[in-house]
Amino acid sequence: MALLASHLEQISASSKSIEQLQFPSPRIFTNAILGDHEITTLIRDTEPHEQALFSVDQTAVTKSSRPSTARVLGEDNPRHGRKSLFPASQPSKQSIITRLLGQEMLQELRKSTSNTSQMQNGVNVEVLLRGAEKLSEAYEVAGVSEKIRSLRKRHQDAASGVAALERKVAKQQSSLDRRNQGQNVDDIDFEPDVQASTGMMGEVASFTPEDVLAEEEEIKELEARKKALENRVSGMERDLGGLR
Repeated sequence: MALLASHLEQISASSKSIEQLQFPSPRIFTNAILGDHEITTLIRDTEPHEQALFSVDQTAVTKSSRPSTARVLGEDNPRHGRKSLFPASQPSKQSIITRLLGQEMLQELRKSTSNTSQMQNGVNVEVLLRGAEKLSEAYEVAGVSEKIRSLRKRHQDAASGVAALERKVAKQQSSLDRRNQGQNVDDIDFEPDVQASTGMMGEVASFTPEDVLAEEEEIKELEARKKALENRVSGMERDLGGLR
């Protein structure tokens, strides 16, 4: 009895020491283990940025949709044996950017940034901006949306300025060609600003070599302004390259 009493005293002392211990309050994970929860409460739809982390093997979906019949290996049909559960070839992996942008957008980007397209039409800035917008919608970065809007505004201003200068250069070149051919001055369509600056309201008698040189200088100035605008567009393309 004395031996049993000593064990009881040890058990009592251990119980008191356990009661005096400080345990943290139950947390979410502890409650999930102790409680009985429905699995449907844990199911939710994926977010747009989470959908890019998963992909479905289209070949496996196509194979599973076909009607499958069980074949028994027999002597008359030795070719149909047991097949491995693992696919013979691994499905092609796509990057997250590929899945976010889509094949159509990627084809447009490759086409606009190809060497042939750059030599003919230049880089399609609008396609690059739309691709950057799609990426920023899935992975939001501070300041990217404002930067894209600023680049689009700069591109539109530069494009309209280049188009206006090209029209003006074409008209000036046409006027210069007519003067060099000795055509009647009345048939030439002067620019409004040229008429205002020179004060020509009536018929002009003749043109001197100085007038031709002045026209050539004006054409050179317009071409220089056009070159400056093209350099601005190239700078915008480099800025877009930093966003990719």
